[in-house]
Amino acid sequence: MQTATRKLRNIVRRLVHSYGTNGAKRYLWNAEFASGEWKCLDATPDDCVYRFVAKHAANGSILDLGCGSGNTATELDDTSYRDYTGVDISDVAIEKARSRTTHKRRSNTYRYAQSDIFSYVPAERYDVILFRDSIYYVAWGRIQAMLDRYSTYLKDRGVFVVRMWNGTDKYKPIAEMIESAFHVVERYQSEDPQAIVLVFRPRHRHGSA
Repeated sequence: MQTATRKLRNIVRRLVHSYGTNGAKRYLWNAEFASGEWKCLDATPDDCVYRFVAKHAANGSILDLGCGSGNTATELDDTSYRDYTGVDISDVAIEKARSRTTHKRRSNTYRYAQSDIFSYVPAERYDVILFRDSIYYVAWGRIQAMLDRYSTYLKDRGVFVVRMWNGTDKYKPIAEMIESAFHVVERYQSEDPQAIVLVFRPRHRHGSA
């Protein structure tokens, strides 16, 4: 009975996270961050995505969409970027991220914004636009349109970096869409832990790879 209840709860959570109103999504994420549900992700210093972000940021600018409690800003080597913007729908996560970044005394220019990542409008262009385990919280049928919109906020040699739990099974359709609609610069599959990292840019910029 408990297993069935947990499964039903997870289904409802997934629907709200992906298809709920901004208010409903914000409320749910705030409740989860406030309860400590995502505390297990507060320390990920060896995450496989960092080397790709650092390589392509190349001491430039990063837009982290779905930044959560600030892992990227606090764990990424601060010599690898000079400007960082983190965006998350949760006020609780954003405040935690600000606190962690201040505590680390990061010397880089950084800022945070509370917003739904689907509707957020950047104020500048970036070397890296990062989706770190956040892209599958966007309704899957809207992901390509969202990426197309964000493409206009990439610098000429800028890239998207997407990190997901894996590129097979449940999230295979997202990986396949990216690989068919965009020019993939790098693809990395980790088995321990299971993860996939895709580095890509719009096809019309293929020549700048």
